[in-house]
Amino acid sequence: MSGDIFGEVFCAGRCEKLAEISNLYPERITGQNFEQHADRLSDIEVIFSTWGMPRLTDAQVKKLKKLKAVLYAAGATKYFRKPFLHNGIVVCSAVKANAVPVAEFALAQVILAGAGYFRNSRECTDSFHTCQKNSFRGLGNYGRRVSILGNGSISNLLQKFLACHDLEVVVIPARAKLRTISLEEAFASSFALVNLFPDRDDNSGVFGKDLFQRMPDSAVFINVGRGRQVNEAELVEVMKSRPDLTALLDVQYPEPPDDGSELYRLPNIRLSAHIAGSKGTELTRMADYMIDEFLRYSCGEPLLYQVEDHQL
Repeated sequence: MSGDIFGEVFCAGRCEKLAEISNLYPERITGQNFEQHADRLSDIEVIFSTWGMPRLTDAQVKKLKKLKAVLYAAGATKYFRKPFLHNGIVVCSAVKANAVPVAEFALAQVILAGAGYFRNSRECTDSFHTCQKNSFRGLGNYGRRVSILGNGSISNLLQKFLACHDLEVVVIPARAKLRTISLEEAFASSFALVNLFPDRDDNSGVFGKDLFQRMPDSAVFINVGRGRQVNEAELVEVMKSRPDLTALLDVQYPEPPDDGSELYRLPNIRLSAHIAGSKGTELTRMADYMIDEFLRYSCGEPLLYQVEDHQL
């Protein structure tokens, strides 16, 4: 990671808190300096980390002879956790802390979708379309259907947020055998759809022309999952023919889109630069989750955020 990402996450007194509750190794360990310090790390019992966690090999992990736990103040651990779990080391993640701003971001977009904000704002081009009654004003946020595509941590939290509103919330698991309604029905009956499918190869390109064409008048598709899950060429095709629809893409594939991509130019496609996750003061929430987890670990209490090998 560029910059001092560890310092940004463990800021505002969090590093000082670590020094109070543990015997901290005096230097930060990276993929570049691990071997230089390896002989002095044999007594390390716990690792605190965040984005940019080095991908240690099995042989390197074996050098950490007393290591018991990795406390990762960020989200997905799949890219680095295998050698730790293979050696019986507990891995914990602040994925539920990172879920909070993503769910908040999606909630805001859903409510604005029901208010008709996205279509209305792009049609405010002159005094007539801005002020007259025929300007699109949405269909409201009462009794209408929202579909959440995916049933992981972010989905669970978004469901709780939406429960405070008078909406019908339908959850569509990524695994077809667990669904109570089909993707086709969800796209055809929802005024807003939020993609939170897990980042797996079998989900690549799953959202395409057939589904987008089914969306009802003025519906909104919100992608805070992964860009590769959307067939963007087919999305562009549908958005050109259906100016009533809106696609809000916080993630794209590639990310960012290539210069000249039609994703930049279509008025009913709005891009944001992967801002739905933790940022600013929200970064310290992830540190707080892992500091609290360490205190539970130190007291022999059950851990709340331990990662299993089958998780993403």
